[in-house]
Order: sequence, then C-alpha cells, then structure tokens
Amino acid sequence: MNLSKQVGLVKGPTLGDASWERGISVLPGAVRRTYAANATIAGEYHTKSSILIMIAGWAAFAKTLPNGSRLIVDFALPREIAVIEFAGKAGDTVTALSDVIAIELAGPVRTCSARYPQSICEAILRAEADRYSRVAEHLASVSRRGAVERTAHFLLELACRSHRSATSYPARFECPLTQGELADALGLSAVHVSRVLKTLRQTALASFRYGVVELHDLPGLIKTAGFDRSYISS
Repeated sequence: MNLSKQVGLVKGPTLGDASWERGISVLPGAVRRTYAANATIAGEYHTKSSILIMIAGWAAFAKTLPNGSRLIVDFALPREIAVIEFAGKAGDTVTALSDVIAIELAGPVRTCSARYPQSICEAILRAEADRYSRVAEHLASVSRRGAVERTAHFLLELACRSHRSATSYPARFECPLTQGELADALGLSAVHVSRVLKTLRQTALASFRYGVVELHDLPGLIKTAGFDRSYISS
C-alpha cells in the first residue's frame, strides 16, 4: 500500500511531506532497520510479527518449493507498508532485493489500535487488504493469463505502485529486478521472460533494460494486459 495520502499522524506529517520519515520514526516502538541486498528479513518457520514502513529499496515475499524453485507472490516498494505476520509455520520468505531501509513497527496488526494513531492503524489494515488483492491478481496471471499478457499486466502494476498516482502512469520507472526475479514473479523461466520482453520491445509496447522499464505505448499495453488498476491503492 502506498502511504503518500493514506497515512496521517493525527494532524501531523504524512508521507507526502518532507517530514514524513521523522513523523513515522517517533511512533512508539519504532525502530529503523537496514538490510543489505539479498538479506533475509523474515524466513519460513520464523515466528515474527512486524510492520515495515519501506523507506528505500525493494523486498520480495516468496515461496520456495522442495525442488528449489521459487515463486515470488508479492513485492514491497518504497513508501509502502509491508505486513509480516508469521506464526512459526511454513510460509513466505521476505528477502531484500536491493539495499532496504525501513522503519519497523511492532505487530501483530490486531493490537495496533492500542499503540498507534487511528490513521496509522487504518493504513496498516488497508495494506493487508491491498496485498490480498495483489496476490489474487498474481494468481490469476500465473494460472490464466498468457505469458505476454501477464508480463504486461505485471509491469503496469509496478508502474502504478512506483508512480504513486491514482490516475496517471509514468513514462518510465526504475525497477531493480533481475530477469530471474521477474521470472519467479511471473511463473515463467528466465529464457521465456527474455523472449516475452523481446516481443514487448519489438511491438513497441514496453522495454526493460538496465534496471529501467519504459512504457512506449500505454494504451496498447493496457489493452494487451486487460489491465484494470482499481485493485491498486494510490
């Protein structure tokens, strides 16, 4: 969930203000965390309940299968809330994909109202709901959308989330994902992803090179993906 409009500190700073980071940092129990790229933030079978306010960097929620293959089910981007509710049972592994800076608030979510302002609690609950919506879309992609369609859909989702606008899309945005990570998110092989990206590039719809995604033909990309952005918070 994007925080620019959703989080207010009860007549205090929001993430749309220059003082947003300081405002979050002074909440009760807030701790500033840094994770190097590839570090495990939370792992399977861990017992951990926390709320990460992402300041910088990208993180992935992934499921690793016994054969070593991996499916990335969701990402956490800067200025979003990442809710980690692990009860010591098999679940996701949360990994920093790039260097991550986050402010950690104590969980669990169900007790937040006793510690944080109402606006913060509402934003955290909305973040949980948003994640369920994204995971449902990702499940639809890997099970029913074709490779080109799901890749276009995924790039448009990342564009919306990184741009933090309810109505517009960026012409380009930075994306630190490797081709392997993109494959894990799309349920495709890295070779297949390479072919799909080539198709998108040759049809002048979009390109992904050197950590930057460019949307060349936005209407065409939206039509190809059958994209409806209503599941993404601004």
